[in-house]
Amino acid sequence: MTARRRPPLVLIGLDAADRSLIEAHRTSLPALRRVLDAGALARLETTAHLLTGSVWPTFASGTLPGHHGVYHHLQWDAEHMRLRRVASDWLDWTPFWVELERRGLDVAVLDVPMAYPARLARGIEITNWGSHDQLGPFAAAPASAGAAVRRRFGRAHPMGAEIPVDKTPTQLARIRRNLVTGAARKGDLVRWLLAQRDWDVFLAVFGETHRGGHILWPDDPDGPLDAVLDVYRAVDTALGSVLDAVPPDATVLVFSLHGMGPNTSQEHFVPQVMDRIATTFGTGAMPGAAGTPATPGLVRRLRELVPPAIQNAIARAVPVTVRDEVMNRQVTGGRDWAATSGFPLLADLNGYLRWNLRGRERDGAVDRDTAAFRRYAAWIRTCFAELRIEDTGAPLCAALVEDHADFQGPRTGRLPDVVVTWSGAPPARCIRSERLGTITAELATGRGGNHRAEGFCAILGPAGARAHATGLRHIADLAPLVTRHLVAPV
Repeated sequence: MTARRRPPLVLIGLDAADRSLIEAHRTSLPALRRVLDAGALARLETTAHLLTGSVWPTFASGTLPGHHGVYHHLQWDAEHMRLRRVASDWLDWTPFWVELERRGLDVAVLDVPMAYPARLARGIEITNWGSHDQLGPFAAAPASAGAAVRRRFGRAHPMGAEIPVDKTPTQLARIRRNLVTGAARKGDLVRWLLAQRDWDVFLAVFGETHRGGHILWPDDPDGPLDAVLDVYRAVDTALGSVLDAVPPDATVLVFSLHGMGPNTSQEHFVPQVMDRIATTFGTGAMPGAAGTPATPGLVRRLRELVPPAIQNAIARAVPVTVRDEVMNRQVTGGRDWAATSGFPLLADLNGYLRWNLRGRERDGAVDRDTAAFRRYAAWIRTCFAELRIEDTGAPLCAALVEDHADFQGPRTGRLPDVVVTWSGAPPARCIRSERLGTITAELATGRGGNHRAEGFCAILGPAGARAHATGLRHIADLAPLVTRHLVAPV
């Protein structure tokens, strides 16, 4: 153990915890009320407004998505023309806590989502014991710490993996119980890990608020939030016990990288919309050829026809590699790449589109700097902009964001080329436009809740540390704040 040169820093992440929900129910959340009342509070901008899956790599690396290149746990691999689980052999970055250890600090890290296997050489790092988002299986450094965690607290958090299908009331009740139980167990694990050493930097994340927000938020935007609040209260109780266990001279950061609210995603329409666009472009409706639509592959047809309960049972019975291949075939199945100019990617809130570019994609079919491509891109913008929700006549889309002007960097080409944002209406079942006709689809992910693009950070501790809240503007500011100001330089 190194000699401590200043009071310790403790970071507690509440994954996708929504500040507005916390504020509205603060009387039943005493630990969070204490944090918000006593801490210096900063509201954080976040990359979740476009790329929800990018927030934890942005936090961990202190860089924006154009630099780290991660937007989802399954991303497009242009070299192999398929979806691939994100891994360090093609999208690596160095988390800030590794650099802190290199500088001689004692560091412990627990359950940071979207993290690669443990890299700390002297500290303790546990990944994927109880995270909502996971890139791989459970991993620990040192191995003895991982064995102790599993022996004392179970082989894994009871929430398990999320299966993106609709849930029965019985399944929802089980998820609720597992998240409440898991929050208490996570609190015990965090306190146990805190006691293992006099840490200079300690980072732990509660994932229950993320899973509970997605699955237990009612489908009716005005429905009761009792199940979600049960999970928040369980996390609040665990957080209170952790705050009581931190050293009295510690600086504590309690933070969330994005929020949660009623689901407003319409991404379930994107595959069919892109099929219709491919059909209409090159006809009398719009001059210029852009190929033909994909013939929906077997996997896509099965996911549209097989009842959710059966999909759920099958998904839980097969390895994660099989589930990944199912998702890959849903996107790539039935495509003739030589006749494909653009295609949808896997998404979970906004819609993601990719151009099939020559020189970038292995089987690229279009050149970006041509009049034909510009006509095709314009046709996509026109078609999405004209879509209306059948029941209300309201626009389906808010905007199509292209080229990632805010996310320029060496890995911008790994990101979707177009992000389709939605107008804010509840998930629709039927949309139409004069050009594309009527399209029916249903959002069958089992998610009543989805992300909001606002995070927060509350800093508790000495006045000098609390003063840094005034300089926090974005989730990418957290890593530099820690490394430059809140821990001792070497």
